[in-house]
Amino acid sequence: MPVLSETEEQTARAASNPVLALDVRSRMFITLLASLVVFFSSEVSLLFVTAVSTIYALAIGRWRLLGICYLAVIVMWLISIGFVYLLHAVSATFPLSSLTKILIPFLRSLIMLNTVLVLALTSRVQTLLSALKALRLPMWLYIPAVVVIRFIPDFINDIRQIHETMRTRGYALNPLFLLCHPILTVRLLIAPMLFRALRSADELAIAAELKGLRNDRTMTTYKPDTFGRYDTIALLVVTAVIIVATVLETIFKTTAEGGMM
Repeated sequence: MPVLSETEEQTARAASNPVLALDVRSRMFITLLASLVVFFSSEVSLLFVTAVSTIYALAIGRWRLLGICYLAVIVMWLISIGFVYLLHAVSATFPLSSLTKILIPFLRSLIMLNTVLVLALTSRVQTLLSALKALRLPMWLYIPAVVVIRFIPDFINDIRQIHETMRTRGYALNPLFLLCHPILTVRLLIAPMLFRALRSADELAIAAELKGLRNDRTMTTYKPDTFGRYDTIALLVVTAVIIVATVLETIFKTTAEGGMM
């Protein structure tokens, strides 16, 4: 059996996975529509959109990464609950919010997390640049957007490498270690992350130049992106999700607005 090249393997995976087969413009549009959740304040509507976006994110097969991100969000939610009860114990005048109301901003964050991760982990820089430039957006707008999106997988790889380095040196990267050894955490984790982020910024700038990024030239891709059957289905599903979420928001809208993260 002949061995597939990297490009052929990616093409085969895309053919068997509807999410990977989506055009980059469809993923961008889904992410843009997901940002509309800031206008939702109902727990029911947000839970519904969160469930759908989670299924969308799980389709790319990065379950461990999503589990770590979800665990971090849950920890932050529990910490916020603890501070709310602490402030209420210090001063009775401080309102004691319900658990669901505190959950609202975190649900909004999870929805954006799911859609942005799919866009960042399944899209190439060249396709992102060509798609954004085709929209006639100014360079000062689409260049930072592409850099931020492209930085996400690089940041994940940097964390993985730092984790492996710490394990090699005999350190365990876990919440207990981070709390018990804050100074050592800064030296072994925070400082390497900062320097690797600066290096990634330089590499992204060099990559943009090597790809011929100029404002007066039209960018083209080796394989032109076209809308297909999966894109049409995805846009119909997203439209239906927004409609159902709007109906749920109208029915179950709470009196108190969730805080923004």
